[in-house]
Amino acid sequence: MQEDFHFYTIYSLARVAGFNPGNAYIIAYSSQHTDDAKYEHALEFENGGRFQQVLTAHKFLDLGALSKATCYEIWIPFHFLPGNLGVDFYERMLTRANSVVAQRIIDRFLDSSINPYTLHLLGIILHVYADTWSHQNFMGLEHEMNDVNNLKVEGETDESLKDLFENLKNTFLEYAAPKLGHAQAGTIPDEPYRNWEYEDYKGRYFKISNLERSLDAAQHCYLVLLKFLKKFPQFSTSSPIPWQNIVNKISEFFSIKGDLEKRKNAWKEAISNGEFGFKPENKDIALSYDDREWFKEAVEVIVEGEQDKYIRKEGFEKSNWKYFHDAAAYYKFCVLHEILPEYGIICG
Repeated sequence: MQEDFHFYTIYSLARVAGFNPGNAYIIAYSSQHTDDAKYEHALEFENGGRFQQVLTAHKFLDLGALSKATCYEIWIPFHFLPGNLGVDFYERMLTRANSVVAQRIIDRFLDSSINPYTLHLLGIILHVYADTWSHQNFMGLEHEMNDVNNLKVEGETDESLKDLFENLKNTFLEYAAPKLGHAQAGTIPDEPYRNWEYEDYKGRYFKISNLERSLDAAQHCYLVLLKFLKKFPQFSTSSPIPWQNIVNKISEFFSIKGDLEKRKNAWKEAISNGEFGFKPENKDIALSYDDREWFKEAVEVIVEGEQDKYIRKEGFEKSNWKYFHDAAAYYKFCVLHEILPEYGIICG
């Protein structure tokens, strides 16, 4: 999935479920920021204190950083959650849509108590959950099971696909590691309008409608949001709109063909115009995502020579940026050291 799903779809679903614009924004921002938190160095503050960032993004890494440790610590917990389907260890590492592992993470989350970073954690979980649909049948390790053969994409020629993949390799070096994730399929699995087909490492044939996958993912994410509000009604500010009342509109936006910017703009306009049934207000108007917004609200950067200096802004301890990293650290520990071991999968 890309920003059109992780941010704009999740924001729309949260508003439709009954969250106010501010809380919907926290959930959606955290969902998308899981693809954008690209630093892991500790910040040593000039005005005292230290804060350790949590790296959750994979698309900014260079080939030298694509080690097994990186795969186990980033790709597996945050983007290619093991589905635990099959007998062989590596077969069980393949991501599966709506897997038993994903359900376990959600159930555990819904059984927990409210804390300051609960909504941020919900956003991260929804990111991982949605990716179980788009990343299904691939794993977050370099392995031959990630092979894609005889790839055909509706609307693309062999030559245009070759150009697409070359551009990806030049932009994100992860796509130069052909046996990692769905690198051999490029961004095709993450674009909701695509229809494509391929043969996997066993020669099994798959014909895929990303529209169907995206709608299924969106409906299940919506159910998680509704379950959360049922458990914690203090976050609900309006009655939920039934899925059947919004599915046609969501399907319309998932069907838009074109680049990510075009698809994002369509979602922005629809949200601003109240096309999903809620009255637009506050964040709904001219909604946008800036991957540095929360950081800038929490930290001041002083550029001096080659070494940046950092100052904690007032209220840092309650900032969305801190809460996102708190949630990411908690999530990562729980998945790698507690939940996956329940299934005999040791990745921590």
